[in-house]
Amino acid sequence: MPFNCPDIETFKAELDNNLSVVQTLKKDSHASIKIQSLLNLTIYALASRFLEGSVKLIIYNCAIMRGDTPPQLAMLESELKKINNPEFTNIRQAFITHLNFDISLALGVNYEQKDVTFLNEIVRNRHKNVHASHEPSEWYNTNLKDVINDFPKEYVGLLKILSYIDSIRFDVATGVYIS
Repeated sequence: MPFNCPDIETFKAELDNNLSVVQTLKKDSHASIKIQSLLNLTIYALASRFLEGSVKLIIYNCAIMRGDTPPQLAMLESELKKINNPEFTNIRQAFITHLNFDISLALGVNYEQKDVTFLNEIVRNRHKNVHASHEPSEWYNTNLKDVINDFPKEYVGLLKILSYIDSIRFDVATGVYIS
């Protein structure tokens, strides 16, 4: 699904290329199994980064569409740096706070609850592994998420929600955001 924002399309292409490389790795040695585990973590981290960066970019671009001044945009940019856990509730709150637009109103129309669940699974898996407090060899080897089996279905949910928020535009005539 192509995105309206060319930067997001570029970010997605980079993530997709990395995913393709990871999926071609054969688990034919102890080392390659360990590498696959590390790459699983990497893909989940990159997917969360892709989501977080895209959300920030969309909100920023929407503020430009609204006609925000350079000082307002500078303040928004500073506020957007505080977004660092892009679970759905946090994304929703960011859109409400900065654009007065509730993305949850599209639930059941543009995306489903399972898409929200899948998006959150990606973010939580990244969070669990990046902020783990156990011995690294323990949490690498106990990562239950897999880029081959789990990530593809979760990624579809993330893309569906991201595609929806990428469609948000400011209607100058009414002074509100529409999708």
